[in-house]
Amino acid sequence: KKALVVFDKGLKAVGISDKVIENLKNAGIETVDFDGVLPDPPDTVVEGAAEMAKEKEIDCIVAIGGGSSMDTAKGINVLMNNPPPIMKYFGVQKNLNPGVPLIFIPTTSGTGSEVTNMCVISCESLGKKDSVISDVCVGTLAILDPELTLGLPPKLTAATGVDALSHAVESLTGGHSNPLSDALARDAIRTIAKWLPVAYEDGSNIEARENLLYASMFAGMAFTNALVHVGHAIGHTLGAKFHIPHGTAVAISLPEVIEYAAKTEHKKVRMICEALGIQVPDDATPEEIGELGKNALRKLIKSVDIPNLKDLGISLEDAMGTAPMVSQDAGLALAPYRITGGRIAEIIKSAYDA
Repeated sequence: KKALVVFDKGLKAVGISDKVIENLKNAGIETVDFDGVLPDPPDTVVEGAAEMAKEKEIDCIVAIGGGSSMDTAKGINVLMNNPPPIMKYFGVQKNLNPGVPLIFIPTTSGTGSEVTNMCVISCESLGKKDSVISDVCVGTLAILDPELTLGLPPKLTAATGVDALSHAVESLTGGHSNPLSDALARDAIRTIAKWLPVAYEDGSNIEARENLLYASMFAGMAFTNALVHVGHAIGHTLGAKFHIPHGTAVAISLPEVIEYAAKTEHKKVRMICEALGIQVPDDATPEEIGELGKNALRKLIKSVDIPNLKDLGISLEDAMGTAPMVSQDAGLALAPYRITGGRIAEIIKSAYDA
């Protein structure tokens, strides 16, 4: 009867949120607007919005936008029937009180958050990002409409597209990979390789937009079933430290991470190469497969002008200095094999001006 509609001011400016709110009202559903979504949702924003939602006695949440809108909505839902602060629930939670129905309407093709069971929140007091992983974060309904992604600028098309690519590639090579996630990931990689450059060059191509929405969703499903590892651990740290957009942050070192993974996961890296249209010789060594995978991923990432750390004006010393923080990231538990802080620093150095 009363929906909390979660979005950012940019979606208000282009009229997308107004259209959704109008349709809800025409269906006899009262709405409460929250347009305060920020990138990398801060815990304080989520907690404030949850307090408002409880005061207004909303009985469902509709999130419109990219990953930040959906993460904000998920965080609000966690706090609907569980006391704040949100940081109390970081990690895997199996006994949270249920929230309200969640409806997700993505306007980007990257996070796949509409089909994942987690939300990423920036904890201002801790100075880092962390995740709540719970069924309370799972959507009741996801509505994928490619027309809503037509206005996405090239830069955001690229950043969100390589985020989806990272989900697929890392889920395929991590410690929890399985036949279901592998199939979803391979399809997502093939689709992104074909359609991301098209959407980047021509944002009005509805076929490209539709296929990228599918790929993002498939990658999100793969990610939920198998999780991610070193690339996201590095990306989370770089994003928190230097305020780099999430998609760019996770893509920066992805080629080098897959080269590292090939030592034990060369069969999976061969799959990645083939999904990217690269033929791998039958007798290729794990090292050769890793290099082919690295070069193919780097070529795709550069084709949509994703900047490297040097381009972003970050010094090599500062970038490599994040390695100890990366080593503390929980995502390393799913690394293909043990990785040291020194090896992480080497990966960052190799990716620095690639």
